[in-house]
Amino acid sequence: MNRTVFTIPNLISAFRILLIPLSVFFFFRASLPYHEAFAVGTLLLSGFSDVLDGKIARKFHMVSDLGKLLDPIADKLTQAAVVFSLLFLHPLIFPMFIVFFVKELLTAFAAAYLLRHGTRPISAKWWGKLSTVVIYVTTVYLIVSDFFSFEVLWLSYFLIYASIVVMLISMFGYLSIFLKPITKDK
Repeated sequence: MNRTVFTIPNLISAFRILLIPLSVFFFFRASLPYHEAFAVGTLLLSGFSDVLDGKIARKFHMVSDLGKLLDPIADKLTQAAVVFSLLFLHPLIFPMFIVFFVKELLTAFAAAYLLRHGTRPISAKWWGKLSTVVIYVTTVYLIVSDFFSFEVLWLSYFLIYASIVVMLISMFGYLSIFLKPITKDK
């Protein structure tokens, strides 16, 4: 057994990926009583386990290259599933969906290019973590507002556009890191 693969943080990241279909199931299962509460619960569990895996990895020196890939993949797949699901009930998040999609596509291509050319994965930066937190806050607010049948429209717009701003900051921050080795080679 390779200890750098089967670490507690990597297993927690894999668990977070397994929570995604469950979260989507609860989100769309309107016939299930309190389905929104279950959807939010799985998101909160995913968010809590995201924080936990990072703390464990750093405290017990379990940071691995696989973990540097698996953790953001779990983040992005969770965020993509939730944002896409919310698009059906809240068309006003369409701009957020587009920015999310473009950001993830660009950073994924840049990361794949660098990996293919031997550059090791980078750790998450503060702007990426901020983007994750703001997206979670926005999506949880929208789901909870559906559950309790209240929505403060200006707050929805504020959170959506705050998500867009931090996603753009994150995208340009990571792209500047990814482009350094590419432009250095030319």
